[in-house]
This record gives sequence, structure tokens and C-alpha cells, in this order.
Amino acid sequence: MKTPAEQIAFLKEHSSSESSKWQEKAEWRKANKDWLKYSRKIAIVIAMSLEEKNMSQKQLAELMGCSPQYVCRLLKGEENLTLETLCKLENALNAPIIKRVFK
Repeated sequence: MKTPAEQIAFLKEHSSSESSKWQEKAEWRKANKDWLKYSRKIAIVIAMSLEEKNMSQKQLAELMGCSPQYVCRLLKGEENLTLETLCKLENALNAPIIKRVFK
């Protein structure tokens, strides 16, 4: 049976760097874990607000003045949000985001 280090070495040798970026993504998540926890909570609040208001991601994007792809990234919880974006979200959803995350 191979050790975890041997298994990782095997995977590195036998996977193409383009088809599998799992290690790079894992390292990124580890390096950004401090703010990711808040971003993920915000994503949950956004999703709940969209559902409560029966609003689509496209409608939210239009109200925020951004692309639907950006809203999709917000909902993945891996976007480092600016205060400006948080304000746009609160205005577009007509709902508090920050208060719900930090209560």
C-alpha cells in the first residue's frame, strides 16, 4: 500500500496539469481560508434572498449592473467581495447582507 506522499507523487506524474488542477485549487483555498469563510456565508445569504424574492441570477445581475457570470461567481462563495459590491448587493436585493452574515 502506498503512503499518501507516494500517492500524491503518482498523481502528479500521471495526470496532465491542464486536466487536473486540484492541488493548485486546494492550495489556493488554504491560502485564502480566512476570507473564504465569509464569502461563503455571503453566498448563502444571497441565494436565500434570491429565493425569498423569487428573483433570478440574471435579474440580480441587471440590478447590480454586472454580468450574470459574475453573480454566478458570487454564489460559488469564492469571490473576494469589495464594499462596493456588498452595497450593490444590498441595494439590488433590498435586504441586509452584512447584518445577516455577522449576527
